[in-house]
Amino acid sequence: MRASAKSARRATTKPARAGTIRCGAVQKMNAEELEIAMANRDRPMVIDFYATWCGPCVLMSSELEKVQEQLGDKVQCVKVDTDEESDLATQLQIQGLPTLVFVSTDSSKPALRTEGMLPAETVISVIENEL
Repeated sequence: MRASAKSARRATTKPARAGTIRCGAVQKMNAEELEIAMANRDRPMVIDFYATWCGPCVLMSSELEKVQEQLGDKVQCVKVDTDEESDLATQLQIQGLPTLVFVSTDSSKPALRTEGMLPAETVISVIENEL
């Protein structure tokens, strides 16, 4: 009887979905939240435009978590799901995923944009040297 109870418990436990995008220190935002965060930013921002079905986006999510953990309050890393925010993705001409947008606190500096997976060390280098 014990074995069958354990089996029943195991059967009802859902396994973690492969390709799940984690959002720990990196905050997921919608278009409105992003607009407010951009207007009120007091530190550089890294915006990750991603999709849950995108393999490189899953890898990028882990790298951005590392960046946020290493730099702490020196940077704000956020994520925007392009499937949920398709109008914003179209407006910003997001085509390749993941797309990272680096935004300085200095509004006279243009935002930097990259497409594709970047290691945490590269993201940190861009933040420290370009923003």
